[in-house]
Amino acid sequence: MLLPQKYQMVPTCEQCLSTFQKIEAAKSCPVCGRIQSSTNLCHDCQKWQVKSNYVFHNQALYTYNAAMKQYMHDYKFQGDYRLRHVFCQQFEMFIKAQKPSDFVVPLPIDEQTWQTRGFNQVIGLIGDLAVTNLLVMHRKKDEKRQSQKKRQDRLRTINHFQIAENWQPKVKNKKILLVDDVYTTGRTLRHAAETLYTAGAGLVECITLCR
Repeated sequence: MLLPQKYQMVPTCEQCLSTFQKIEAAKSCPVCGRIQSSTNLCHDCQKWQVKSNYVFHNQALYTYNAAMKQYMHDYKFQGDYRLRHVFCQQFEMFIKAQKPSDFVVPLPIDEQTWQTRGFNQVIGLIGDLAVTNLLVMHRKKDEKRQSQKKRQDRLRTINHFQIAENWQPKVKNKKILLVDDVYTTGRTLRHAAETLYTAGAGLVECITLCR
């Protein structure tokens, strides 16, 4: 009893957590996870369904409300890496609750983002979860990031993802879980999924902190 005990500190108070709105499966789009009053396919997913010929499914833990927008601003764009602790325990548990996958793959960031931000915000959110970095991202230096674009510009963005070196043959017929922080238009996650399907992946599913 005299040995030192590890103190478990709660990173966020209940009052702050109450400002974030969790998404209920019974009140969300079954494909992208958007919060709504039914489980019907949302308008965006109906459009995507016409354009795509592969299986796509995303689940999200929280809706992207005003509190989450402020959080993402402080965490990602102000670079406060300490804020990863707000959700990492919950998000890790949420990911572990999904059906088993061969690879859990966090979406990568480009070299310019590494230089300015200094960390991958997705990896920061998933705690000690074992992940596989089998995707890489290459973006032109003068190209705007997705967060700097309007909706239509986001949707027109070209695919910047590639399979990491030596990983191409290991993807074939595998089940892969893609992890990202925010689902906005779905363009980024769908590009990543398309890259993996083209490489021969058997099934690609997605999970995001918020939608």
